[in-house]
Amino acid sequence: MSEPPDNVDLNWIARNLFAVRSDLRSLKDDMDVLSAMLRRVDHNQTAFREELRALFDQHRSLRERVAGLEDGAQ
Repeated sequence: MSEPPDNVDLNWIARNLFAVRSDLRSLKDDMDVLSAMLRRVDHNQTAFREELRALFDQHRSLRERVAGLEDGAQ
């Protein structure tokens, strides 16, 4: 914001209010983008965690089947 002149009038106040409003809109848009990025990262992390659990469950199932085959062969 600029320094107030000696003769502050309504036009100067209006210009500065519009500038502040524009800055606030820009900040809101930036925060919306950051929020969307955070939601996407959170969603990706959740999807990765689900894939990891599925792989672990698949590995555990394979391990149990191999152990059953080994026990049956003896």
